[in-house]
Amino acid sequence: MTKDIRTGDLVLCKVGSFPPWPAVVFPQRLLRDDVYRKRKSNCVAVCFFNDPTYYWEQPSRLKRLDRDTIHTFISEHSKNANQRELINAYKEANNFGDFNVFLQGKFEEEKRLKELKAFEKSEGSKIVAGEDPFIGRTKVVNKRKKASISFNDDLKGKEEKQQSNEGSNSNIKPSKKKRPMDNMEVKLNTNIKKKVKLDYSRKIEISLLFRRRIQRNLIQRETPPTEADVKETYELLNRIYENSDTKRPFFDVNALRESKLHKLLKAIVNDAHLEEFHPLCKEILLSWAEIITELKKEKLQVLPTP
Repeated sequence: MTKDIRTGDLVLCKVGSFPPWPAVVFPQRLLRDDVYRKRKSNCVAVCFFNDPTYYWEQPSRLKRLDRDTIHTFISEHSKNANQRELINAYKEANNFGDFNVFLQGKFEEEKRLKELKAFEKSEGSKIVAGEDPFIGRTKVVNKRKKASISFNDDLKGKEEKQQSNEGSNSNIKPSKKKRPMDNMEVKLNTNIKKKVKLDYSRKIEISLLFRRRIQRNLIQRETPPTEADVKETYELLNRIYENSDTKRPFFDVNALRESKLHKLLKAIVNDAHLEEFHPLCKEILLSWAEIITELKKEKLQVLPTP
C-alpha cells in the first residue's frame, strides 16, 4: 500500500490464518490504553469491522479497500453461510461514511463516549479523517512521581541535618526511634504484597469466568449456539488473543493451570461442528505453546513413577 495512508482509510488486513478482513485506519491517540500500549514502530492501528479488536500492521501490508471490491465480495459470497461474519464485516464497511460518526459509534460501544467529547473539546473541533496515522499521544509529566522524589529528598535532608546535630552535641543520646523512611518502606512492602495477591486472585477469577462462558456457549448445550452465543464467544476469544501476544501475557501459567482454558480450546478445535472457531483457537494455542509445555512438565513431575 502507498505511504500516504491516512486515518479513516478503508483497508484489508490479513491476520494469521484469517482471510483479509475489512478495517479502517484508526488514530493512535484515540485508542484504548490497552491497545495503545501494544503499539509497534512503523505500524499503524486498524479497527476491524464486525469485530471488537484492533491490530497493528505495517502500511505496506495493508491493501486499500474500495467500494467496487466491497460490492463484488458481497454479491459473490452473500449466500455463503460459512463466511457470515466476514460478509457482515464487508456490509459494515459498505455502510461506512462519515468518520466522526464511526468514531462516535465505536466510543459508545467501548463506553468511552465522554473521552471522545473531551478530545474534541480540547481541540475545538470534531475528529475527522485524513490525519497522519503515526501521530501518538503527547507525553505527560508524572507530577506525582516528581513529588515523591522531592519528598524523599526532604527526608534525606532532614536525616543529614539530624546526623550533623548529633555530631555537634556529643552529650545528646541518639534516638532509638525508627526513621520515617523505615515505616514507609514497611508500609510500602505490605501494600505491594497485598496488590500482588489481589492481582493473582483477580487474574484467576477472570480466567475461570472466560472458561465458563465459552464452555456454556459452545460445549455444555444440547442445541446449536445462538447468534448471541457465537458473537459473545468471538468477543471472548478475541480478548484472549489480544492478551496472549505480549511479553507479560495476562493468561500466564498460573491462569491456565487453574482455569484449564487451553484444554477447552483444544476441545473446540477437535469439534467439527465448531469449525468457524478453529482458526482463532489455534492461533491462541500456538501463542501458549511454551506455557502448555511447562504445564505438561509439571504434570509429569507429579505423576508417580512406576
